[in-house]
Amino acid sequence: MRFPLEMAESRREFFRASARYAILGLLGAAAALAVRKPTLSGQTCINRGICAGCAAFPDCGLPAALSARQFKGKTI
Repeated sequence: MRFPLEMAESRREFFRASARYAILGLLGAAAALAVRKPTLSGQTCINRGICAGCAAFPDCGLPAALSARQFKGKTI
């Protein structure tokens, strides 16, 4: 099967397009990494996930403490 000469790409155009899309993909990946939220912000749990009575509870940013703080603020 032969393609018309107008549709056929040269090897140089193929490499240009490949490089262009590779750079575009890298820029997209870098943007996704820059936008995402940091996880756990470098904190570790000192009380095995039990937030009640923990000394670090007021300043803790771990998901369990955030959830416990949110629940604590609700009226029953």
